[in-house]
Amino acid sequence: MPESDSPAPSALCEEFPDWMIFRSDAGRWWASLRRGLTGYEMAECCDRMVDADDPGGLAERLREQERRQAAAARARRPAPRVRRVP
Repeated sequence: MPESDSPAPSALCEEFPDWMIFRSDAGRWWASLRRGLTGYEMAECCDRMVDADDPGGLAERLREQERRQAAAARARRPAPRVRRVP
């Protein structure tokens, strides 16, 4: 993604408040989840840290992490109880 089409770092911070976003000395963009992962999130292959070449790539990686976290949240909900009527 060209630099001009990439979201600004401040926009990334607003869109992903659960992540600490920063740029390394080497110029890579990183995001670190501000909390630990649950067992369900680990089972869904969620990551605590992701990186990309540019802010647009990082946004894509973070959206994927949010999809995985949502799948983990669905997995931990108990199945609805079915009541059988005689």
